[in-house]
Amino acid sequence: MEAKKKPGRKAINLDHNEIERLAGMGLNERQICASLGINPSTLTRKKHIKSIKNALEKGRAKAIAQVSSKLFDNAIEGKETSIIWFLKNRDPDNWKDRNILETNHTINLSHVINSAKDRVGDATQTIKRLDESINKGKGIFLDNKGTENIDSGSLSPSKTKTES
Repeated sequence: MEAKKKPGRKAINLDHNEIERLAGMGLNERQICASLGINPSTLTRKKHIKSIKNALEKGRAKAIAQVSSKLFDNAIEGKETSIIWFLKNRDPDNWKDRNILETNHTINLSHVINSAKDRVGDATQTIKRLDESINKGKGIFLDNKGTENIDSGSLSPSKTKTES
């Protein structure tokens, strides 16, 4: 008689030592899944299993330890880039690219608001004078300094003395 097949997926057994070794080589989870021939969702589902979680963490810790050790060795050997990187990351208070200059400024908002009100008031008076002169049939033209030139004839600018 034939053995009946169980319904559902085939069980996937993950090799914890292989996961640890691959993580120790610096591979990310997607790369580990590709190496094991499994779908990334499989590893995501099984990461809650303590032995798999520990294998990933232990492998990552080994990789970081190896790189840190090599960085330290390079810094001790006098390789400038390694020295700079090591000092910036291990002692950032004393070794950083830029110094931050802090300044404190006090702003009196009531002074700013009152100043703005005065400027608006002056502009409003000028507009009222222009409106009144137009209603009386006079043209007022302001030069670039804001002083008035009154033209009693029309609303167009008057001719200069040399043009007449």
